[in-house]
Amino acid sequence: AEMARVLADSNHVPLHRLSLLVHSVSIMHKSLDSMPEDENWKALTRNSANLRVYIMAFDVKSDDMLRILKPSIPLERIHFDSYITCVSGAVVDLISRQYDKFLTHFILMNDVIDMSGFPDLSDNRNEDPLVLLAWRCTRLSLLAVHGYTVWAHNLIAIARLRGSDLKVLEVTEESIDFDQGELADQ
Repeated sequence: AEMARVLADSNHVPLHRLSLLVHSVSIMHKSLDSMPEDENWKALTRNSANLRVYIMAFDVKSDDMLRILKPSIPLERIHFDSYITCVSGAVVDLISRQYDKFLTHFILMNDVIDMSGFPDLSDNRNEDPLVLLAWRCTRLSLLAVHGYTVWAHNLIAIARLRGSDLKVLEVTEESIDFDQGELADQ
């Protein structure tokens, strides 16, 4: 928060890009209480109107991400990489709602070794958070998913929603799953 206040001062040259690394180890040793609040991000973007933020999160719990992601962050790129924890569908949904104007890159990687299969972000709901992300985030040009279940029909929906604007759609073959009805039809 203090860094955001200093950078928001009009005496500083406006920022264009800010890259933030959030790691579970740093969160264990430092409280999230010093993270910038929404008013800090608003002040920073008033002085730096073209600011775009890139967040890389390593093994950050979904509850912690929900505390970090403030509505006024001009988030352009986000990269989740997990070895212990998994990102929740709620976090993906929040990102698609709050950052629909700026988000261009969304990378989701999970290396958690779990014999019961990959986590499913849709949580057996009718709406898949990745499809909603593709629908809401009209500037999305890169979507990479590794180690999470992506249903084949949702993958097709994502490709259709973004069309040729989606320059990179990268999904690990093992992540793609089919409904039993789809398998019977093929």
